[in-house]
Amino acid sequence: MLKKPEILKKVYFIIFDLVFCFFKLNKKNNDLTTKKMVIWLAETGSRDFIPRFAQAISLWNEYKIPSLLIHKHYLRKLGKRILSNSIVIDKSATISCIRRLRYSKLKGSFNMVIPEELLICDRSERLIKGSLHPSTLKYVDAVVSDSNEIKQHLKIANKSVKTFPLLNPRLSLDLIEKNCKLIEIPINKNKNSSKLKYILINDKLSLKFSSYDDEIDLIKNNIFKSTDVNAKKYVDNFIRQEEIEEKLLIALIKNIRKEKIFDGLKIIIRPHPAVNLKKYKSYFKSKLNSTLNYSIIRKGTVVEWMQSATLIFHSNCTSAIEGYFKGIKNIYNFSSEYREGTSAQFMEILNPLGIEASILKAKENYSKKQHISQENNSNFKSHNKKSVYEFLGLSMGSRDLKFNFEDFLDDQFKYEKITEFSASDRWKDAEERINFLKKNKFKDFEIKTLGSIGVQIGMGKN
Repeated sequence: MLKKPEILKKVYFIIFDLVFCFFKLNKKNNDLTTKKMVIWLAETGSRDFIPRFAQAISLWNEYKIPSLLIHKHYLRKLGKRILSNSIVIDKSATISCIRRLRYSKLKGSFNMVIPEELLICDRSERLIKGSLHPSTLKYVDAVVSDSNEIKQHLKIANKSVKTFPLLNPRLSLDLIEKNCKLIEIPINKNKNSSKLKYILINDKLSLKFSSYDDEIDLIKNNIFKSTDVNAKKYVDNFIRQEEIEEKLLIALIKNIRKEKIFDGLKIIIRPHPAVNLKKYKSYFKSKLNSTLNYSIIRKGTVVEWMQSATLIFHSNCTSAIEGYFKGIKNIYNFSSEYREGTSAQFMEILNPLGIEASILKAKENYSKKQHISQENNSNFKSHNKKSVYEFLGLSMGSRDLKFNFEDFLDDQFKYEKITEFSASDRWKDAEERINFLKKNKFKDFEIKTLGSIGVQIGMGKN
């Protein structure tokens, strides 16, 4: 039950939002051409940090536009001088995001959202309504998407929100390879040894092993609040689907081990980045016999592991799209059906085969020694979209190169560190890379670290 101060606070913000939006104050400062820098928000280790790092590096190198790449919890510690000059790029617009996006908009930022939850499911009406919540959209200026379903949702929820048909940073694989080698190779060189021959299974089970203890309640009571989505039914279906996928995962591993052709290959299971790794490992230790010769590893990026894998299995996982954009061919979807609302442009790539057919196809290709082949997929429709950094570089207009970060910014965050367990567990891989940057100076890159919570890229001119 909510306490009185919480109720009063809730009522205050309801009234505030009504008044603020009635006078259309939330639509002020919505011209991105007047902004001088970009703030990239991240949350989940290498999945968020590395793609945004790559974008920020090129944005500075090619257009001399500086960036902050920080954990999303620290946006509200930035002042008006920075935010009023900034484009803030968030990874979601759920109801949980409203406080930080409201704060940045009040300080004068242009707010853009790249909805990560919708990357391969941009036709799911329920997921769209939760990921782009009508209340949060009041403080959003633009959404990165070209989905007709998302556009239709925005027309109803908030028709003033623009859409930009840009390439999700996670799919800018060439840019990531170009700009992130300095923070990828030194950390993971021992893990990707060519001596290790393995089958990689990218798992997307998340809810049962979530690092948030109350995630089920959060979805039921918050994510779909004030929408027409039946939250309880959504969660029940989600849990039921994960139970099916868990059984499929276990069956896949056991069936792989029935094939003698794979005897020399270790099985590496890579869990979803949002799970509690200890909880996940403990659970599957009770479900999988050690004689199955498997390990559970989440170190590094998914693409790093995919590039070195002999064979790759997944169950409608976004990693399959990332692998395709990297030109990796040895990828097999062991699910028997598509996820709800799967994006039409990715259906051919995902191609669910089921356990039996996916193992059969993997065997055929492995026996033909086709498991290491790669190809150029640059002609794929989505691959030819403009990168986010290119769009920003061309759109932000004339820039005052004398603009600089506040001198005390690195001092302000010098000792900052994510300490809350669920957040730190998700952020761990990003923190390792930030600390690596802190210890090693790269003369070709203008980078400052901000404690363990982010980096500052590009300094402007004094």
